[in-house]
Amino acid sequence: MSTPDDRFVGRAVGKNYEAVFQIRTMGSLLAGVAAGVLGLTNFWGLFFFVVSAAVTSFAIVAFGCGGNAHKCFPKGTSELFSVQQLLSGAMTYILVWTVAYDAIYIF
Repeated sequence: MSTPDDRFVGRAVGKNYEAVFQIRTMGSLLAGVAAGVLGLTNFWGLFFFVVSAAVTSFAIVAFGCGGNAHKCFPKGTSELFSVQQLLSGAMTYILVWTVAYDAIYIF
């Protein structure tokens, strides 16, 4: 009897995860710049990050997976919308957010 994970090739799934990581990093970078330029501070900046991470996940499912995450990832959308995945670009976001905010509003 085959398991649901038998239909996935390890190398292909690894490349999918690598692509998701790169997309999340770029999305966090762009969201950080936008938050810094908009002058968001405190909880508004945190809220903006959570919303941008969710939008990035929806974009990955809609465009990258063709609307069906189960054909690209063994656990489907539960992998893309986990807390770990949503917070994967947090440090990039915070770094770029503070640099952009400082460059525009402080210097």
